[in-house]
Amino acid sequence: MEKQPINESHKQLELEVKAESRREYQLQLISFAMMILLTFVAFGAVYAELMPVWAAGGFLIILAIIQVFLQLYIFMHMNNRGNTWIVGMMWLGIFVAIITVAALRLLIW
Repeated sequence: MEKQPINESHKQLELEVKAESRREYQLQLISFAMMILLTFVAFGAVYAELMPVWAAGGFLIILAIIQVFLQLYIFMHMNNRGNTWIVGMMWLGIFVAIITVAALRLLIW
């Protein structure tokens, strides 16, 4: 008789894990579809010449940044706990890269 509550709680835990897995799967599918859509928007905007060349470059960079964040936080699981150190180092790397590019642009200009 004592094993019955443990067995039911185990089944409940399994159901919760399956539901969480299903939610994560749906989130990954939705974000993948969003990235494909962003790619088509980028190609379409350039192909249709909807904006001047100087604006198209900025538009493409904005779309690329959105895709990078989707990749990192959805597919690379950077939104999970325990990744604080990794996320901090990635932000530091991005900061150093921006400073480096800005410095090189100033040297060339």
